[in-house]
Amino acid sequence: MSTQPPEDRTRQAVRPVSDDELETYWADGVVKLPGFVSASLVDTITAALDTQIQNPSRWGGTGKQRSDRCFGLQQEPLRRYLLDDTLGHNAARAMRSPSANFFFDHMFLFEPDAPVDGHYWHQDLPYWPVEGDHIVSFWLSLTSCSPESAALKFVPGSHASGFYRPKSFDGSELDGDLGERAALAIDASNEFLDEEPPAFHDDPERYGVLEFSYEPGDAVMFNTRVVHSSGGNRSKDARRLAYSVRFFGQDARHTLRRGVFQDPALLPHEDEPFAVGAPMQSRSWPQVYP
Repeated sequence: MSTQPPEDRTRQAVRPVSDDELETYWADGVVKLPGFVSASLVDTITAALDTQIQNPSRWGGTGKQRSDRCFGLQQEPLRRYLLDDTLGHNAARAMRSPSANFFFDHMFLFEPDAPVDGHYWHQDLPYWPVEGDHIVSFWLSLTSCSPESAALKFVPGSHASGFYRPKSFDGSELDGDLGERAALAIDASNEFLDEEPPAFHDDPERYGVLEFSYEPGDAVMFNTRVVHSSGGNRSKDARRLAYSVRFFGQDARHTLRRGVFQDPALLPHEDEPFAVGAPMQSRSWPQVYP
């Protein structure tokens, strides 16, 4: 696949991922992308998310620690970013896929003084009704943040191991309303490790934990199988606002895992076909590259 990004009017808003960054991503499952988007795009996305925070979707939350998802395509400033040619090309290269489809967007907000009791180490993919190697996330920081103010940290190489069973942030079991499709869920118990995630933060040197700090416009690209966490925001006066976009490629397939949370927001529309093992298709998931 060509490493040259497409020529496009938005090229300066989102920069190409370098070959060296790709090598790091493939080896570790994660790579930091300094200066990934322009300052003007940071301002545009931040303004759109502030509006979303005041008018959350059906999937949005409340409180000092909240998130919202699957809303960006309905807001033109966000849509331009989510469907950006260079961003899609970056995703395709990272996945080693000939194509990249937008999957969903996800906003994360930690208000000041919103620490997390302990750490919530997890992998994203088990929560999602999808399987395959061609899935990647770009987490964009819109504020300055450090490990003390809810910056993401990662366990490099953990994308090559099995899945830890998904839990909620407070450790309880999760469920989701999948409607009639719940009957299609398959036994996925053989996907999950027997043990709980180690307390990686208690011995970060042993596990090689990567603790990044970010400036507005910095991003991190990571494999949806890699273990990551945040210690919450201990800053007394600064919020942490981030915006993720997830892509899938050619080998991604629908699934539903019985007994673990499968995000109902990520299913096709009720009038669209769905079958475990079938290629991912929905009008909600436009092809971005090529």
